[in-house]
Amino acid sequence: VGLTQRTYRRTWLNLSESIDACDKLHNVSQHKVACIEVNVEKTKSPMEQLLLHGKLDGLVGVHGAQMTQAILLPRNAHLLELLPWIPNYARGFWVQRRSSPTPLGIIFHNTDLNHLGYSLVRDSVPLCEGEEEENEKKCFLKRTRKADNFKKFLWPRRNFNVNPEPIAQYIEKVVIPSAASGDMTSCEEITGRLDKRFVWYNIWCDDGGDNKGHEKRSFPYNYAKHFYDVEDERRK
Repeated sequence: VGLTQRTYRRTWLNLSESIDACDKLHNVSQHKVACIEVNVEKTKSPMEQLLLHGKLDGLVGVHGAQMTQAILLPRNAHLLELLPWIPNYARGFWVQRRSSPTPLGIIFHNTDLNHLGYSLVRDSVPLCEGEEEENEKKCFLKRTRKADNFKKFLWPRRNFNVNPEPIAQYIEKVVIPSAASGDMTSCEEITGRLDKRFVWYNIWCDDGGDNKGHEKRSFPYNYAKHFYDVEDERRK
């Protein structure tokens, strides 16, 4: 499983914690699991990027251009898009959309990739920590010669932290079973494996309806299903 890293902006600050949590999955799974850092900014050629992604069963990273490399993943691979935390007073709601695909999700809609989203929360933002809630907005939008918090707070420029627990949960309950068996799973069963912070933008599963009897050559259009958050709650 590849965990995407960026060098110049939107850096995954505690990436090593998620890699460590992934390594510990050896203790709960009979299958070998390996998580690696994937940084396309350090690759030297398109061929290197193709080889890097072509052997992955899954790719995890924050919303951004580096995630478009998922088009290089094998058929039926998994993609987890981390949705930035954006309060109501900041622009960028489209990158945390859950009631329909994000801009990235449009690329993978009705494809042979399993695309999920996961909503990050306030503690993913390493800025203005310790501020009282009533002062937080002022701190985020602060612009002075000495400190331009606003520029650092904008989601395209913001570095972030991620709780490693949901990453490990996603790998253990979705990626590993899929890679190990390759069998079609019922939509009800697979979507019940994760909590409500996950959204299933594009998932290959059997809903018990018209899918049955179709040959695999008609994939993904007979099997790609979409389970959006119809309330599209902007979680804090």
